Amino acid sequence: MDMEELDKKINAANDRFVSGDEAGGSAPVPVGTDIYKRNNKARLVEVKKRRPNGSAAVVKAVTKSVVTGDGQRGAGLAPAYKKARDDSDFFKKRGEEGRAEIVRNQYMEEHFLPAVEAVIAYSSPDELLNCREALAALDQYALGIGKTNGYTAQYVRSAYGNALGEDYSARTGKSDDYVTRIVYRIKMLADGGSNREAISLAVSAKKDIDEGTHIASDGDYALIGRVASFA
Repeated sequence: MDMEELDKKINAANDRFVSGDEAGGSAPVPVGTDIYKRNNKARLVEVKKRRPNGSAAVVKAVTKSVVTGDGQRGAGLAPAYKKARDDSDFFKKRGEEGRAEIVRNQYMEEHFLPAVEAVIAYSSPDELLNCREALAALDQYALGIGKTNGYTAQYVRSAYGNALGEDYSARTGKSDDYVTRIVYRIKMLADGGSNREAISLAVSAKKDIDEGTHIASDGDYALIGRVASFA
């Protein structure tokens, strides 16, 4: 029984209970029935979404570019962050927290968030979320009060919401050259009886993909995952 059929049966049973058909009369609506239905439908929608396995090299490349500015003086996040942080600290020392907050907000709106959007424009929100290295690099340049670890991921999830899982394409569904070579190597090792080496290679490759260092097709990722599971 697939998920859609199961959902139909559950909803039909709920409808009968709510209308009282099975009891021959009216019945009170169970508390939480509507919430359950909404959550169940949301779960089914989520199951149907397809997300890339890992992320393409372009994510880290563009992240590095927006941070450094490609050598253009004052064009990257790093110099803009330093100036905004210094200005903010200056105002805080003078007891002008309001002006310090304005500096921080202006930097985030005019520099940080456009940089994050630039990375997404060259890749996808899902790929950025998959790339731990890119997220960590961008978080270093988020300017706020307290720790900013996780800020970039939080922003992407908030800004894109339902768009996540909707950008699966021929590009994001294809393995990069590294993964293609790894899959070929794993198959060769397994065919030659070198199972331990094949498993070790699969474990390493899966870690790279899960951390967003490389991207894999569904088929290649499934094969790598199966072999790695024997570790």
